[in-house]
Amino acid sequence: LCNSYELFEEYYEEVEKYMKKMTMEEKIGQMFFPDFDPTVDYFKFPNITPGGYVLFANAFEYNETFIKDNIKKMQKESIKKTGLPLGLSVDEEGGIVNRISLHFREEPFPSPQEVYNKSGIKGILKIDKEKRNLLRRFYMNINLAPVADLSLNSKDPIYKRTIARNASESAEYIAKDVEGYVNDTFTCCLKHFPGYGNNSDTHRDKAIDPRSYEIFQNEDLLPFEAGISSKTPMILLSHNTVICKDDEYPASLSETWHKILREDLNYSGLIVTDDFTMKAIKNFYSLETAAILGVKAGNDIIITGYYDQQYKAVLKAVQNKEISEDLINTAVRRIIAWKLKYLSKSNFDNDPSDNNPEEKPKDNNTTLIIVLSVIGCLIVIGAIIVVIIIFQKKKERLDEIYSVDKMTLTS
Repeated sequence: LCNSYELFEEYYEEVEKYMKKMTMEEKIGQMFFPDFDPTVDYFKFPNITPGGYVLFANAFEYNETFIKDNIKKMQKESIKKTGLPLGLSVDEEGGIVNRISLHFREEPFPSPQEVYNKSGIKGILKIDKEKRNLLRRFYMNINLAPVADLSLNSKDPIYKRTIARNASESAEYIAKDVEGYVNDTFTCCLKHFPGYGNNSDTHRDKAIDPRSYEIFQNEDLLPFEAGISSKTPMILLSHNTVICKDDEYPASLSETWHKILREDLNYSGLIVTDDFTMKAIKNFYSLETAAILGVKAGNDIIITGYYDQQYKAVLKAVQNKEISEDLINTAVRRIIAWKLKYLSKSNFDNDPSDNNPEEKPKDNNTTLIIVLSVIGCLIVIGAIIVVIIIFQKKKERLDEIYSVDKMTLTS
């Protein structure tokens, strides 16, 4: 068993002040983190404020000033409507999964496996501090990392995202990394509970995990238990169907796996689904069914690309008493308590990178503007030089004509 600890206990009294003012519509909105669409979400705030967003690499293809100005507007709009900031998350794992560093760092962050092989846990802690600084620079407040899965086989889909070490060594890594995030009051998110193993990619299809629960107890759960003991505020559940405990539903929709996490592992933080746009969910459940099952299973937050449809499905299910209001209230209390603990210190009027002594990553758009400006200046200077030369030649010609005319007149 992990050390039992109520992560947000000191904030629940204050939470009630928010709960009393919120409608059921507003509460359900807090339980969704839509996939961020930069072509829409930078310009239009939704009618029902979500709890947050998941931003991908395409959200950072713009000029840095544009990105930050619009994120500040979104945060201020959220606070104006609900009194609460948005949870803004990215997957900045390193290696094959990066978002911001693809655009605003000289080189994208290396994989944890590469860093660990080169410099161990100290190297991980150092580079994860740099990750947090970069995320704060763009007002992100959640890193959907680290990956707590185990893999020793390079053919496993999850292998490159792990540190490729045994359960004991991986658990030590996770414990230390989570401590770094918690001590820095920055939200990390362990994934993919209860452990991805050698399963196929759930982005593409359904994945069935046939392993015994004994294997999970002795191996896969150990890094998650270590992270829980280090007080991780967030854990993400996979879409793998882990049949030793539930042969019907994937872990993300399984009441049984949520119960194991809450009761057997004594976890009191936020439980989050993997993205509902992934085919392991989308190809086997309707949008409405997936959302309702996700809430009933015990998820606090649903990550999805179908916010409007799935929000409406959950609201209707509450109105029809298919989902109890108590279940919604429990999740929302936890979400608000987490926001009070981790997001209340966010300052959207100051750029945290201004006080960052470390090297500031590059801004591709700014660099392009500078280059174009220099080229423009050179063109203007060149044009001025040409005009001067032409003027000089004309002057010399006029002087020559004047001299000839003068000589003619004299003679």
